Amino acid sequence: MSESPAAENMLGVPQSRRRWSTLTYRLAMLIAGLLAISAVMTTTFAVRSVQDALYSEVSQSMINVHSSVESTIDLQYNSVEAFRQAELDARRDGLRDVAAPLTTTLDQIRLMADSGEITLAQAQNNSLQLLKDVRFANEDYFFTYDRSMTAISHPDAKFQGRNLIDLQDADGKFVLRELRDVALNEGSGYVDYKWVRLNETESVPKLGFVFHYEPWDWIVGTGVYVDDIDAAAAERIEAIKVELSASLSQVSFSEDSMFFILNQEGQLIVSPEGAMALDQFSKTPAGQQINATLAMTAPSPGDSLVETVVPATLRNDTSEDWVMQTSTIPELGWILVSAVPQAELAGPGRTIAIQQLLMSLAILVLGLGAGLLLSRRLVRPVEDITKAAV
Repeated sequence: MSESPAAENMLGVPQSRRRWSTLTYRLAMLIAGLLAISAVMTTTFAVRSVQDALYSEVSQSMINVHSSVESTIDLQYNSVEAFRQAELDARRDGLRDVAAPLTTTLDQIRLMADSGEITLAQAQNNSLQLLKDVRFANEDYFFTYDRSMTAISHPDAKFQGRNLIDLQDADGKFVLRELRDVALNEGSGYVDYKWVRLNETESVPKLGFVFHYEPWDWIVGTGVYVDDIDAAAAERIEAIKVELSASLSQVSFSEDSMFFILNQEGQLIVSPEGAMALDQFSKTPAGQQINATLAMTAPSPGDSLVETVVPATLRNDTSEDWVMQTSTIPELGWILVSAVPQAELAGPGRTIAIQQLLMSLAILVLGLGAGLLLSRRLVRPVEDITKAAV
């Protein structure tokens, strides 16, 4: 039994078939829509989770490498401090060794007075002159004070005969008070202070040794200047900077990451070898401002790293956001900075996100095809029944 003309469309397609075809399309679209919503939600959640996890993992790697570099600097600094301490210990031992024979000499002169060979006044005058004339090492000398800290024997004429109890060094330390306290309370000992060399005008660090000569209640002392030790240590620090520059050029945790060191004023003092962009950027007003801010906001020693995101032109002549972490090396007054483009931190997560998106699209296409086939299988029997009933 043929369908009536009203049951056919203008192209000769039966109206019932058009209706079931539309139903097939709608079922397919429904399945595809559900798949799409599921894919979007799953992809969004997965991508966000993966990005967060990878960003955190790369950041932790950055922290670990940063800590390793900081430990390397600490070790190198400790080697300089070990050298400085060894030199100071040698100077201390030398001062005690130089001073030891004087006690014996003073005792011998005093015994001459006790035996009547010379008067007490002669014995003391001879001893004071001896103490004034003794020289050792680099024209280093001895000085002698009474209990009131009046200089009774001093090679510097401007101090001889003066009470110096209130004398302060360049740092405001009451030097003679400390020397007296050590001599009277401990018998002998050391005092660090700053003093001016004979016939010079500039104060420099000095290590003093003092002892109490009890028979005559004298405070006898000497000292050696240790600015040469400081100079040698400073040379070693400069050598460390050169070594660090070479080492930092080999250390990284991503393709374009870098380490550099600032002083407390934010000046660049160590950069990786070949880091021309960093050197040039640090000379610009923007670079100087960023470095000063990094130094100012650096954490206190022992605190966690401080992370800052700043725009900088450190590669490809393009300004971009860099993630910078800072820590403080207190003994040197240095600020260690690790820097990495923010795009590199997010890169692994972005790659996973794209892969996840492509996978979701593939699943969506497969789901759409499967939906069309499934809906067609569901609708075809109904179409056949409808045809048979017409």
